Amino acid sequence: MPAIMVLLTISYTVWGQAGKNQVTYTIDGGTFHHQQITINADPKVMENGAFINTVGNYLEINLSDKAMNIKNGTKWGLNIVFNKASTGTAKVNDPIPKGVLDHQVYFNLEVQVNGETKFLGIDLQKPAKTPGTITITRFGSVGGPVEGNFQGTVTDAACIKYTITGGHFVATVKDRIRL
Repeated sequence: MPAIMVLLTISYTVWGQAGKNQVTYTIDGGTFHHQQITINADPKVMENGAFINTVGNYLEINLSDKAMNIKNGTKWGLNIVFNKASTGTAKVNDPIPKGVLDHQVYFNLEVQVNGETKFLGIDLQKPAKTPGTITITRFGSVGGPVEGNFQGTVTDAACIKYTITGGHFVATVKDRIRL
């Protein structure tokens, strides 16, 4: 029995390390029809990872396909702002009471449609049209993982709605930001 426990522990540890700085989700809307998206973010890129705003005590997660030393920008990306620096669940548009730059919970996506980058996010004029949920299930210290799930509705600049389901992310906590 102890050998099985050791094997399970090693398997879990290897999976957790392999999954750092990655996001997956399914998208429906526009030209996307139940398409699974996976982004493997390069941990060497400064912007990729989880950052804690120590003044407002909230979390920001950035994961994109941007590579080191590449002049071209991101083609696929995720940006999450969560209203506390710990585990828990928040609804998109929940307030961030001490937010410095960000004042509400949200997630934004960068996607590629016919070779062009589209930005998908919440409807600032009518936030009830873009509901969603973000859950942080694991929260580590600097160098450790932040892991969680997200789902909801986002829109593009032309007000086309996209439904995001099964969103899951793992990001390395990079640093604490003081603004």
